[in-house]
Amino acid sequence: MQTFKFKGSASDGVIRTYEKQAIDINGLNIKVKNKKIVVYTIKIKNRIYYINKEVFFDALEKLQNLNLHDINFS
Repeated sequence: MQTFKFKGSASDGVIRTYEKQAIDINGLNIKVKNKKIVVYTIKIKNRIYYINKEVFFDALEKLQNLNLHDINFS
């Protein structure tokens, strides 16, 4: 199985290093706030993690062959 390591923060706002299974990822999200701020999130087993742009696109490349339920570019 492919593991995915990344730095990010959960709802508590503390930045940690996570190591998750790639098959557990079920959503990626880009959201633009106030036409200036871009927020990247990744959803793993119904938990949302805030990540940076490099981690987001790295996950997108690694997960090309997986069937994601939610990819949102808004």
